[in-house]
Amino acid sequence: MKRLINIFSLVMIFAFALTSCNDDDVKLDIIDVKPSELVEGIAFSVTPDAKNPNIIYLESKMGSSYTPLWEHPQGRSQKNKVTLQIPFDGEYEVTFGVMTRGGVVYGEPYKFQIESFCADFVNDDLWTFLSGGVGKSKTWVYNNGNYGLEATGEVGYGDPSTTVEWNNFAFNWDPGKGHSGDDNIWNSTMTFTLDGGAFVNTINTYTDGEAPAEKVESGTFMLDVENHTLSFTDCTLMHTVGWDFKTTTTGWSKNLKILTLTENFLQVAVLRDPNTSGEGEWWLIWSYVSKDWADSYVPGDQPDPVPNIDGDANDIITTTRTKSWVLSLNSPYDWATLEGDMMNGFSSPNDYNNGWSAYNADMIAATKLVFTAGSGNSGSYVFSTYDNEDVEGTYTIDANNDITFDKPLNAMISHTNWGWDSYTYLSTTDENKLRIIKTKTDVMGNVTEMWLGKRDPEKSEYTAFHFEVGAGGTPSVDPVKVLKERLTGGSSLTYKASLVYPFCWAYKVGDPSSFSIGPNDAFPDWTGWSESAYQYAEKIRFTFNNDGSVTFVDNNGATQAGTFAIVDGDSGYGADIVKFNGVDVLDSEPITYTGPGGWVNFCFNYNPDALLANAPTDAGWLELYSWEYDADGNVSGIWLGIIQAGGVVDGKDLTAERRVFHFVVE
Repeated sequence: MKRLINIFSLVMIFAFALTSCNDDDVKLDIIDVKPSELVEGIAFSVTPDAKNPNIIYLESKMGSSYTPLWEHPQGRSQKNKVTLQIPFDGEYEVTFGVMTRGGVVYGEPYKFQIESFCADFVNDDLWTFLSGGVGKSKTWVYNNGNYGLEATGEVGYGDPSTTVEWNNFAFNWDPGKGHSGDDNIWNSTMTFTLDGGAFVNTINTYTDGEAPAEKVESGTFMLDVENHTLSFTDCTLMHTVGWDFKTTTTGWSKNLKILTLTENFLQVAVLRDPNTSGEGEWWLIWSYVSKDWADSYVPGDQPDPVPNIDGDANDIITTTRTKSWVLSLNSPYDWATLEGDMMNGFSSPNDYNNGWSAYNADMIAATKLVFTAGSGNSGSYVFSTYDNEDVEGTYTIDANNDITFDKPLNAMISHTNWGWDSYTYLSTTDENKLRIIKTKTDVMGNVTEMWLGKRDPEKSEYTAFHFEVGAGGTPSVDPVKVLKERLTGGSSLTYKASLVYPFCWAYKVGDPSSFSIGPNDAFPDWTGWSESAYQYAEKIRFTFNNDGSVTFVDNNGATQAGTFAIVDGDSGYGADIVKFNGVDVLDSEPITYTGPGGWVNFCFNYNPDALLANAPTDAGWLELYSWEYDADGNVSGIWLGIIQAGGVVDGKDLTAERRVFHFVVE
C-alpha cells in the first residue's frame, strides 16, 4: 500500500518596511501570474535522478523575474533549484508558487511517486540516534533533570536575540523539573521507527480536569541532517498538552530546530507564538532522554563542589568568641550555583520589586544568627526571627563549610502580596544544614559578609541567605542613594541610545512584562529609518556622575552640562524619576522616526503648571522604568519613559500608556 505524505500549504505573510510615507515609493501591480499557470512541466519541473530515483530535482522555469516558493516533503525553499533526498517509497507532494509584483501566487499541489527505499539516506548518525537505525525503533521520554545530562527539566527558554542553533545555544532560563505545570506528564513517550518507513508515535499523558488522561498521535517524520530540522506529518512534537496554545499546530510540527541530538539526549526548539500564547516570541527548548538510558541510569557519587571562602569557617562565624549576623537589608536572599555564584544579582530592595519576589524590611531586619564558639569545630547558636521565639541550640561545622544545627531552622523572612501571596523562608535542609558558600572581607581582611546556602534537593543550586556582621535592628535604607549609585555605577556611567531595540510602549510603571512591544522585539527596523534620524540617535549620550552632575550630548552633537537628582517613587508620584537641571532640551527631539506606521520622538517631560500629581515642576524629568544587568550583576542598560498622550489625567494614572526609550552603557 502506498503512503500519502500530506504536505500542507502555509500562508506566508510579508511585511514591507517603507522608508517614507510618499505614495509614489511603493505601488502594488496587478497579479500577473494565475494559479492555473503554475503547473509542472511549464512553470516548474520535478525530475528524478537517472541513477537514483530517490533523488528528486526541483527546478523553477519562471525566470529571474520571479522568486520561487517551494513547499516540499523536506521543508520550504526559495531557491531556483532544489535537490531532495527521499529515503522511503510512497506518494509525495510539491506545491510551487512565485512571488510576483502583486503578491504571492501558488499552484495546485503536484503529486509524484517514489518506488524504492534508499538506505543510504538514513544511515547518517543523526537518523540512527533519533530512531535506532533502519528496521528499528527508539523511544524518548522527558528529561527530569536526574539523568546526568544537560538541562534540569523538561523545558527551558532560549533568547531569540542570541544564537539558538545546532550545538550552539545556552538557556537564558532553565527553570527545572515540572515547570510546564502538569505532574502527569512523566509517563509520556515519543517513539521513532525506521521499520518500513519513517513513522512516529507519541503518547502524551496529562491532567484532564483532575484525572490522568492520554493523547495519542501517530504520523510520519522527516529529518533534515544538513539543516538540523525535524518535521512531522499528522503528528506533533511531544509536549505538555496544557501548552498547546503556546504556538500553532504548524509550530509544533514543521521545521523544528534540533539543538542537540546524541545517542541518549535530544533537545528541540519551538518558537513561542505571540498571537496564540499572549506572550512574547521566545524559544521553548524541550529536552528528552532515550527511555533505555532513563531506565538504566544510576547516578554516580558526585559530591557538590566546595566554594572557596576566606579563612576558617568556624573562625568566620564566631571570630574568637561570639559574633552576631543579621540578614542584609539590601540583598537578603538570592539563588546561587553550586560554585557559589549568585544567579539573580540582587543588590538592592528595588531588585525584589519584580512581581514575584517577597521583600519585607521589618521581617528581614529581625532575622539574626548569633554564634558562640565552643571546643573544636562546635559551639552554640541563637536564631532570632520576626514571628517566632528564639531558637537556641548547638552546631558543628565540617571541612566542607557545612554548618549542622542540632534542630531544624524554619522562619518566614519576607511576605509580599502581588495580588497573590509571595513568601520567602529561611530554612535548613532535611539534615539541618546550611553551607557557607561565599564571603566578603573589609579592607583589613576581616570577613564582614557571608552567604549561607540551603542545597536544593532536586536542582543543582542553593537558596542563598546573605548575612552581614551587625547587632540587628532596623537600619535605615536610603532608596535615593541606592538608585543614584546604581545609575552611576558608584562613580560615573555613560549611556547611549540603543540602536537595536530603541523604544517601545508600556502601561504599568516598573513592570517590563507589560511592554506592548518588549525589549526583545526589534521595532522599528533601523534599516528603514532615514539616514539623518539614525545619525541623530547615534550622537545621544547621557553621562551620570555620582557627584550629581550630568552631561548630555544632544541630537546635533552639542554638549550640555547640568545636574540631576533622583525622586523616589515613594515620594508620592508613584514612579522613580530622574530630574534634570541645566540641561535645556525640553522641546528637542533627539530621536525621530517618520515613516510607515507614524512617528516617534524623544523629549523630556515638563509641566510648569504643576498639574501632574506630585511630579517635579522645576526641571525636565523622565520616569525610570527598568534596569538591565550583565552576567556579573553590573548595570548594562536602562529604560526611561515619558507619558504617551501628555494629558494631566495620564500623568496621574500610572497605568496609562508610556513611551519608553532604551539606553545601554557605553
